[in-house]
Formats: sequence, structure tokens, C-alpha cells
Amino acid sequence: MSEEEVRKYFGADPGSIGPLGVTPQTNERFHEMCIIADKSLRDRSNLIAGANRTGFHLRNLSFGRDLQPLYHDFSGFHIEDVRNVNEGEGCPICNVPLRIGKAVEVGHIFKLGYKYSESMGARVLDRDGKEVTPIMGSYGIGIERILTAAIEQAAAAVTDPKNAGSSFALPASIAPFQVVVTITNVGEAALLEAGEKIAAALEAAGIDVLLDDRDERAGVKFKDADLCGFPYRINIGKKLAEGKVELVDRLANTSDDVAVDEVAAKLKAKL
Repeated sequence: MSEEEVRKYFGADPGSIGPLGVTPQTNERFHEMCIIADKSLRDRSNLIAGANRTGFHLRNLSFGRDLQPLYHDFSGFHIEDVRNVNEGEGCPICNVPLRIGKAVEVGHIFKLGYKYSESMGARVLDRDGKEVTPIMGSYGIGIERILTAAIEQAAAAVTDPKNAGSSFALPASIAPFQVVVTITNVGEAALLEAGEKIAAALEAAGIDVLLDDRDERAGVKFKDADLCGFPYRINIGKKLAEGKVELVDRLANTSDDVAVDEVAAKLKAKL
């Protein structure tokens, strides 16, 4: 119902309406209405409801005592299971069967009304040049929520039992770096030189790259990269002797051996 219709039939503003006396048998205002009560209310007692008088409510209402007509199946009144939607029921707009799934809330929108604009004395001019008080709204987005949702939605590695709880991967658009080039042993000049060249080639291709040339064990570097959430990792190791490096896609949880001169194009295509 619109606010005007609510006032027409109930004689009160929205927020103050209730079922007491709302029966087509006793009140002609409700002859035009289809009145529906949820079946879960049949045996309820000591309820609180609007009094059909703006700003007032009634308490201790009981269906078996105060709202007895609800048990009768007269024309215009129905008792139905309407409180909860069930999977498979038709959408009220397009009639496609509904599917129930989990969602992630990453932001909020609040209608603040005139509460703060009135208290601050805020005024604006409308299209006719008349001074009016603006309706305020608040739009908030949670940085931590975005991070959590991105990890949950994008990281295949999280679902890997071997990595559960110890690593994650972020989409390339929000990761600290799109790719990390990991030199497994900086003590080998050939690996170090190849890693620096590949990092430079990636950067020249417009890819946001981090070169890990620390004097650390390969396993430490791999774990650090996982904990930073880098979506792609290029490992420079023993396969360099064959002209290849390992391209790890942590979003898809896959790894491929790629020729050194093709790695930039391969990664560019993935991105």
C-alpha cells in the first residue's frame, strides 16, 4: 500500500497500523481489501500491534481472544504461509523459481531524513529557487569487508585443504602487486640475471611486478608471496636450463612451465 492508501483504510500513519478490528464483516472500509495473515500467528498471544491511531500501539493482543475472526474463512480473508520465502517458489515479479544463496554485505546505505540537516540548519535552493531543508543520506563501504569478500570470492587456494587458513589470493585489480618474480636461489648468477630481465620485461609490458631477490630459501619466499595475496607468481629455478620458468596462477590454483620469452605475453593475457 502507498502511505495514502494506508491512511485511507486504517485511519493512521504507517507504523501505527494493526489487525484489531480490521475485518470486512464489521468494517465496510475493508470490503475492498484482500487481508492475509501468516499461519504462524494462529496460536500467538500477548502480542504488540499498532492501534490504528497515529503514534499509538496496543499490547497483550491474543488471536484466540481479541482477533477471533481471523480463524474464520470468510470472503476477503486468508490465512497463508507468507512469512518466509522458500527456494523454488516463483518470483513475484517474473515468476522464475527463486534460489536461496549466501551473500556478502560490503556496504551500507542509510536514509537519515531531516534529522541532521534540521539540527545543523542546512538549506539548499530547489529548482524554483525556494529555500528547503535537504534530505540526507549516508553511504558507507567497509575496506575490511571488501578484502574479506574478495578473498572469499576469488581465491581458489583458500579451498585447497593444503593451504586452508595459511594463504589466500587477491584479484589482480586490488592485490599489492599483480605478480611476484621469485628467484629461488640468488646465489646462482644465471637465475638472478634471468629474474631481473623477466621483471623488467613485465614492467615494460605495463604489469605491476615485485622482484623477490632476497637471500632466503625458496619455501620462505613462496609462503611470503602467498601471505601477501599475490595472484600470480613466476618462479625462476632449475627449469631455466631448459629456457623455461614456472607461472603459478593462484586464483585458478594451477602452474605451467612457460618459455622465458613468452612469459610476459602469457601473463598479460591472463590479466
